[in-house]
Amino acid sequence: MFDSISSPGRVFVATLIVLGMLVGGASVVTAQDDSVSIVSDGEQVTVTPNDDAAIKGTSNLSADENLSVRVRASGDTEPAFLKTTEVSVGEEGNFTATFDFSDIPANSTFTVTVADDSGTLAEADGVVEKQAETTSEASTTDSVVPGFGPVTAVGALVALAAGALLVGRR
Repeated sequence: MFDSISSPGRVFVATLIVLGMLVGGASVVTAQDDSVSIVSDGEQVTVTPNDDAAIKGTSNLSADENLSVRVRASGDTEPAFLKTTEVSVGEEGNFTATFDFSDIPANSTFTVTVADDSGTLAEADGVVEKQAETTSEASTTDSVVPGFGPVTAVGALVALAAGALLVGRR
């Protein structure tokens, strides 16, 4: 191919090829597809009916990339609902969308959709779990019985050993 091109022409063609590769006209690196995953515990996303329920995800998108997270009632869920929020991808590729589920009954089902300007990137089914009952932990306090601290225990052992020595000598 280069045989029919004069020497200055070869330099020109080679220069164009190198410049094209540097500028982006040709690339030796293939682009990686955008990937987004919604964090779930097994088969579905679970949230509790509170005002700051978090739906989390991971991605290989650039940090600060904007995503739209939509939660829509599915199945026979009543009342029907649609909630959306915008989030940004963090430095590690993680994102968290927070929604108010305080007015959504337990066992309600929904679909989570994560999208960007190019379209839907991930989708998952979810359910509102029954809010865990709060149990109060019994408060425990260390009570000290006068005269029975560690120093007293060591002293008692020394006295017991001394008493055994005296009895053994008699």
